[in-house]
Amino acid sequence: MIDEMWKTLVLSDVDYEHLVAEISYGDQFLLLLDREQGRDSLCIAFPKQDGKLGARIPLSEFIEKLQASANDLCR
Repeated sequence: MIDEMWKTLVLSDVDYEHLVAEISYGDQFLLLLDREQGRDSLCIAFPKQDGKLGARIPLSEFIEKLQASANDLCR
């Protein structure tokens, strides 16, 4: 079953040379995914409280750390 709360909006933002994707859950904007450094170098950025985006994080590193944290919690 597909969760219809997840939404992805792919667009070309004027601040970015390449495509970006905004990912939301319900009405909550979660993160921005970009390929500013090339198709094989995806990065994510999370919104800060002031509405601006935080630091860009390589997606592969984020996934690795997220999986490691999940594994630690399941021990």
